[in-house]
Amino acid sequence: MTAPEALLLDEHFPPSLADMLRQSGFDVVGVSEDVSLKGASDDVIYRAAITQGRRVVTENVRDFRPLLVSAVNTGGVAAPLLLTTAKRHPRHDIGGLASAIAQWLQQIDPPKQLEEWL
Repeated sequence: MTAPEALLLDEHFPPSLADMLRQSGFDVVGVSEDVSLKGASDDVIYRAAITQGRRVVTENVRDFRPLLVSAVNTGGVAAPLLLTTAKRHPRHDIGGLASAIAQWLQQIDPPKQLEEWL
């Protein structure tokens, strides 16, 4: 079994989500907790995820998927994505979202792709 992936939570997720996941032993950082990333463009956030070796967790498919595709198409290093929707995992239910992310992280030797959905 491999170690769970390190995650970077997009800015629309509250710091409490990253904190809950860290308290469960996961390597998670929230954009909203990092002064160098707070308010940064999606491109800057994506590049930070690559540099930090993290998977981006976001609802923002429209902006992050093209960044992933561009990295793959140019043969560059890509930061994988873990995508979700506010409809499936409402932001007001942070506990439910934390549980879903924790379950995903705890999969035993999953065949993880560059793009995964919760």
